[in-house]
Amino acid sequence: MKKGFTLSEVLITLGILGIVAVLTIPGVMKNYKNRLYTAQLQKVYAQVSDAVQAIMNEEHVDSYLESKASANNSCTNANTGDCTAGVAYLLNTYMKPVKRNCQTGTNRCLPATYSDIESRNSIEPTSGMGYCIQTTNGATICGTYNSTNKITSVFMDVNGPASPNMFGRDVFSVDIQADGTLADRFSGVVRNNCPMTVSSGNIYGRPTGCLNAIIEAGWKMEY
Repeated sequence: MKKGFTLSEVLITLGILGIVAVLTIPGVMKNYKNRLYTAQLQKVYAQVSDAVQAIMNEEHVDSYLESKASANNSCTNANTGDCTAGVAYLLNTYMKPVKRNCQTGTNRCLPATYSDIESRNSIEPTSGMGYCIQTTNGATICGTYNSTNKITSVFMDVNGPASPNMFGRDVFSVDIQADGTLADRFSGVVRNNCPMTVSSGNIYGRPTGCLNAIIEAGWKMEY
């Protein structure tokens, strides 16, 4: 009667297990990270949405466009969050920032570069970021206001300067609608625009379509 396994059988078994691990672990890790980014996105999305609803309720307005946040920034001291109007007022008053006015300088809450998932081209977030804060959960949230079309756009890096800093992975952007809801930047774009390559468009437009894709998939990152 054969008892136990020979050394060669054990080595063959271990080799097979190693091959299976090599083939499956990267996929498992990718799925885990995607679920993590999605969970972080949901939290930040909810925080921004709650802040918008809070200012509308407190100011008793039916349209976000009638609130003090829908305006150019007016700050006595942007570094301390002493602001009375604009997206800077919204972020400082209705969020929980641990860093304020942190888009540049030694207090910076943005990474050196952002990249696209597919092309891996990179871009520096040096201009057009507007006003930024970093929240207690480590997210970096920036906002900018276009006075021509009266649109407030919000840039959300769900884990701040931490990697991967990729559009459509941990970086998303939304426009605040008149009714106070949040819509994917340039709402209505097709899913296959996610993510845009970094060779064109304003940095806020780079994750275009990604939020739509995640919501339509039931808050799953399937692309």
